[in-house]
Amino acid sequence: MRFLGRQIKVLGFWSTFKTLYVSLKATMNKNDDIKSICLDPVCSKCGNLAAKIEIVEPNAYPNDAIKWNAKDYVHYNKFRDFKSNYLIYSGPGGSNGFIGNPIDLKRKAALIDAFTKPYNAILIREQFYDMAGYCATCNKFYCSKHWYTTSSGYGKCPKGHSKSLDPHWSPDVV
Repeated sequence: MRFLGRQIKVLGFWSTFKTLYVSLKATMNKNDDIKSICLDPVCSKCGNLAAKIEIVEPNAYPNDAIKWNAKDYVHYNKFRDFKSNYLIYSGPGGSNGFIGNPIDLKRKAALIDAFTKPYNAILIREQFYDMAGYCATCNKFYCSKHWYTTSSGYGKCPKGHSKSLDPHWSPDVV
């Protein structure tokens, strides 16, 4: 009887291993499908990302997918429409998560125009309320660490220029 008990434990282990192996194998194959455009502006103060702006192509995965576990892939596959381009954003004023939001080709082109040098404050403002950390007065990007933000979402760049970084706070002047 003791032998049978051990055999059952081995079979249970094998079943768990097989499930994980199949899941990991599927995950590893997704790495071939990473196709995205990263428009990540860099903080002029420290060199870190001022904002993460990634456009994920249809039928593809974002760059961070190589770091995901199987559960992340399950969520992404469940909630993403693979026929659309998706925008993944994270900046001083917030983010839209690791799945992102669907965007059309017009928005994709507008994002690329706004975040290609020379930068245009009006084009950037049309894309993101927090302007992805861009200070129009300085003509520079700053990361969340260098935007001194109040609890109300109002922020100041390192040179003291101020603006609202939170779309739920207004007005844009103090």
